Amino acid sequence: MTTVENYKLYKTLGEGAFSKVKLVKDEHGSKFAMKIMKNQPKDKKKDAKATFLNEVFAMKELDHPNILKLVDYNTDAKAIRADGSKLKLQYMAIEYAEGGELFDFISDTGRFSEEHARYFYHQLIDALEHMHEKGYKHRDIKPENILLDKKFQLKLGDFGFATKEEMSHTRKGTYGYMAPEVLAKQPYRGEEADLFASAVILFILVTEHPPFLRAETSDRYYKLIASGRWEEFWDIDSDLPLSKSFIDFFTRMVSLDPVERMTLSELKAHEWFNGPVPSDKEIYESFKKRRKIIKKNQKKDSHDKKKDHIEENKAQYDVKYTKFYVVDNAETLVDYVVACAEANRIDYEKSKEFFRVEVKINSDDASSHIMINVLKKPENADRCLEFIKISGSKTIFESLFAEFKEFCDKEIKNPVKVKSFTDKQSDIIHSL
Repeated sequence: MTTVENYKLYKTLGEGAFSKVKLVKDEHGSKFAMKIMKNQPKDKKKDAKATFLNEVFAMKELDHPNILKLVDYNTDAKAIRADGSKLKLQYMAIEYAEGGELFDFISDTGRFSEEHARYFYHQLIDALEHMHEKGYKHRDIKPENILLDKKFQLKLGDFGFATKEEMSHTRKGTYGYMAPEVLAKQPYRGEEADLFASAVILFILVTEHPPFLRAETSDRYYKLIASGRWEEFWDIDSDLPLSKSFIDFFTRMVSLDPVERMTLSELKAHEWFNGPVPSDKEIYESFKKRRKIIKKNQKKDSHDKKKDHIEENKAQYDVKYTKFYVVDNAETLVDYVVACAEANRIDYEKSKEFFRVEVKINSDDASSHIMINVLKKPENADRCLEFIKISGSKTIFESLFAEFKEFCDKEIKNPVKVKSFTDKQSDIIHSL
């Protein structure tokens, strides 16, 4: 077993560009998450170390129940492997959020009620308010950085991009959660960017899908927001019981012009923000039930994985989670998907107005939920279909993708050149 000082290393919890996160135990058996800085190429070492130290310094100053706590760190440590070999590294030991990512509960158990979403949004805003009062701006609010502890209390993490600068000039964050001014590479206020991203998170909690792909006027979804075509925007989710108060709240959080968005004090005074919230006990009981569903799904996925492993090695299995199908003309792509689904008697649901289809396949011993989006390649006018397995069997996912390609070859009168890409090969940008 590998050890780092007084910590024993166990399973990998996550991995980023600059670091790997391992579950560790100290000499007392207490669990922590250890973020270990990876070895970087010479030209990236300086940036990686700066990001690592930036996170350490930020976490040392922050002290809030909804922010992960820094327990320990060392910039000159050694890992001792089981064979006795040693490796120099830098690490930080962080509070272990054993509840996992908040978004795991949505992906496996469905959208939250507005009351439950409000409960967690309060905690996210409390964490951001504490950061902003300390002079820090997070700049990377996204699902992977919002965790839960064992009592299902929200914990905000990953402060590598945090800054104390009044105005930021570097584009930091994740595209789907960046404010328009960040994407446009304009100078921006980190507080405003954080609140914009928080609104995207809230929308996903309530609807189970993002409001747009990118907050740019070229984005098919955000274009409706930027041009004030709110009736068309909300018609997409007309089947959901969204309150007028929630609609007004979100509307005032994602304007193209940051001046038109609510400030932190304004959003805290809004009617929706001050609506009813469940008690801690009610959340705990509700999420215990949700966690049982997640564990059940994990067992089923594990069973599917074992079956798939017979057909393909693990590396191939992991990389084929998303596949792309590229063509020269996208006008009838969605129609091809629908026709293929109908020909194979597969349940599907086509989103109103937009290029998206959801497919659900159930067989005797397995099922799969697949989302299909029309995207574009940045370097030319080609369009492609992005096949994403939301949940269930990857064998079925692969089978549907193969059937779709075969169907197109037969049905399209003038077949075009078709390519399929794995995640690692693709250079697709997720916007229209």
